[in-house]
Amino acid sequence: MKRVLLAAAVLSCPLHLTAETGDRAEAWLASASSTVSPEQALLLKRSQATLMGNIVRCEAWKPYRGIMPSLGTYRGVWNWDSAFHAVALAKWDAPFAREQFNILFDKQQPNGMLPDVIWEDGSMVIDFTKPPVMAWAVAVVDRRAPDLDFLRGIYPKLEKLGDFWVKERGGAKDGLFFYAGTHAGNESGWDNAIRWDGGYQKSRSDDQRLWTIDLNCYMVSHYRAMAYLAGRLGLTKEQKRWISEADQLALRINQKLWDEARGCYVDVDRRTGKPSAVLSPASFMPLFVQIAPPDRAAKLATLAADPKKFFPGMPTAAYDTPGFDPRAMWRGPAWLNTSYFALKGLKDYGHTGVSEQMRRTLLGWVSKNADSIYEYYEPKTGQGLAAKSFGWSAAFTISFILDWDNDNLTWLFQSHHAPSASLYRTLGSNRLPF
Repeated sequence: MKRVLLAAAVLSCPLHLTAETGDRAEAWLASASSTVSPEQALLLKRSQATLMGNIVRCEAWKPYRGIMPSLGTYRGVWNWDSAFHAVALAKWDAPFAREQFNILFDKQQPNGMLPDVIWEDGSMVIDFTKPPVMAWAVAVVDRRAPDLDFLRGIYPKLEKLGDFWVKERGGAKDGLFFYAGTHAGNESGWDNAIRWDGGYQKSRSDDQRLWTIDLNCYMVSHYRAMAYLAGRLGLTKEQKRWISEADQLALRINQKLWDEARGCYVDVDRRTGKPSAVLSPASFMPLFVQIAPPDRAAKLATLAADPKKFFPGMPTAAYDTPGFDPRAMWRGPAWLNTSYFALKGLKDYGHTGVSEQMRRTLLGWVSKNADSIYEYYEPKTGQGLAAKSFGWSAAFTISFILDWDNDNLTWLFQSHHAPSASLYRTLGSNRLPF
């Protein structure tokens, strides 16, 4: 993921679960469980218990209640983890979900960047940040439980966050974005991934950066979410501007980050223009944000179904990648967040067979590891690895069950939000995906 592992025998931040929060959680679980199979109901119960068991109140983020990724391993509140936690929490407690945003945005830096982590002692990591998923998460929470007052307060902060990525991570110079800071791997959330080999991971020079497919798609989602939020706030002119930003970035992604020879989206060296040799779940992100022409989606579905590449476990590097290690964090194991984005994208483009098989495989692994919900999973055997009681694995287990056959997390990207037909014609295709 990204983190320095901490061993903490004594909690300096007490667990904090109010009666009201517990009641809301219990009522939601009873209702949600009645709509799914007994096996899935058990997974919902375990996932909710994992998230609720990681709730802490701490001086470092007072007066809010935070959710640590894993009490026994990660002693702080992390940037994009908090966004993923909020998406799940909003199903039963939207005010609590919004506290996760407040914790991070209360520490927003003058340049708009959010800290990577706020440790329980109050110190922060600000040498790098995490992917820009906050606007998307805020939009998801608002759609589930609208709150205009909250949107009025956070909208300018989200705009400032986007400005950081534009000004300091390539957008203004290149029209495409790259991870940077003192550790680009950590900033991406894919700390030690094979895609960073070759000097990119800790490079301090912008001459050695990758235009990364996932980051650029996260920025599409940022712009789509900002358009939604502007619409909610009656900011029609700004809404049109955000839609235009998303459309133009979608076009650049399709022009610059598609490798026709291999039939996939790839990271590209911003100086040399050379495509990365590494295929990963990030290659599927244009499907999640629904900017890929259908013929390209079909090629990606072929890769997903290939046992030499991604089938059945959606590893963080294709199975046949040199350096693949099924137990080494981001160099092979399956993570539920990147897997969800990839498989949901495939499903939404109509490739239901392969996406459903892989979804069942991943949920089967979570079920099989009955002792805990793990940070990541061995992508061939499904053995749970690394931290136990891991928050975002729990959050995406819920999404694999309840946000699969609907548009709960993807409505921003559909039909009227999708790039215009003229952009697809620019790519030589007149066929829209929807």
